[in-house]
Amino acid sequence: MNKKLLLVINHIDWFWSHRLPLAKGAQVKGWDVSVAVTGANTDKNLAPQHFTGCELPPSGPAKIIWAIHKIIKRDHPAIIHAITLKYAFFAGLAARFHKDVQVVHTLAGLGYLFSGQGAKPQILRALIGPFLKLALKHKRAHLIFQNPDDMALMIRRGFAAAERCTLIRSSGVDLQQFPLTPLPENERPIVLMPTRLIHEKGVSVFIEAANILKQRGINARFQIAGGLSATTPSAISKQEMQAMLAGSEVEWLGKVTDMPALYQSASLICYPSYYGEGVPKVLLEAAATGRAIVTTDHPGCREAVEQGVNGLLVPVKDALACADAMQALLEDPPRLEAMSRVSHDLAARDFDVESVVARTLKVYEEISKHLSYG
Repeated sequence: MNKKLLLVINHIDWFWSHRLPLAKGAQVKGWDVSVAVTGANTDKNLAPQHFTGCELPPSGPAKIIWAIHKIIKRDHPAIIHAITLKYAFFAGLAARFHKDVQVVHTLAGLGYLFSGQGAKPQILRALIGPFLKLALKHKRAHLIFQNPDDMALMIRRGFAAAERCTLIRSSGVDLQQFPLTPLPENERPIVLMPTRLIHEKGVSVFIEAANILKQRGINARFQIAGGLSATTPSAISKQEMQAMLAGSEVEWLGKVTDMPALYQSASLICYPSYYGEGVPKVLLEAAATGRAIVTTDHPGCREAVEQGVNGLLVPVKDALACADAMQALLEDPPRLEAMSRVSHDLAARDFDVESVVARTLKVYEEISKHLSYG
């Protein structure tokens, strides 16, 4: 009988964009793969690729935990792999009722709970903290972190046991899907910010930095590519976005589906995030395409940039520093081109999705040594 793996995912689109290589790799290694996610029952692509879809409620923590519990009770997976802190919390609590299942949690950034500002996230941390520890810190829980800062923080705060933590930087990038391409020969170079519309992603910082450069007479186009993210607590509404863009020449492209073509049209990537990132996939995709990056000296973001080598790191929430960094590269085409070539080499060396999948499957393999199958 094949081993059973249950992937618990936050969104069906994220399964296809971020976790398909892992699921395929697990199948090759002999795992029967189920995917627990909202929208599984209506997705037409799971069954043809031999994945079993398990529907999760779209909201309600208790409902989601109960649904995962019922899936575990019915299907008896050997390993549950939950992606994101939120679904690690849900799956971890559900797995507490099942003593024969091992749990892997990939904490792809610590998100709003740990990066959010103000009273609300502080209150949430105080309320959720004991339950989060119950979900994450026990002898059957194994945690994968995408950057060392997050791992150190969670160990220091008592949410994770060091001996059951693994560092795998990012979910990887497909070098075939995002191939190295030359910089475009545009009269006005495009500076692109690919992002979800969340305040902590630094959208307002990018707009302010672009306005500064326009005032300085820099001849460039500035674009934001990203759709609305209504389910996130600090999401930017359409009205807020329009207000931020008022009087600015920044172009908002909305949600873009052809990301390879979008990166190829840009000369420089800017991503001034201070969100709780793992390693932002957009930065890896841009690097693989061969684009220099301006981003923040912030956990996760700085993993994708070697300062002065394939991009520039700037302080968080500093539009002036962001503008200065972009201007320095836009006004020095040979430097920009050299950084672009190195960016691809860095992505290929450190973030190839095949390597990331292999390391994750190695975690499964180590856990499997302690399992038996009927």
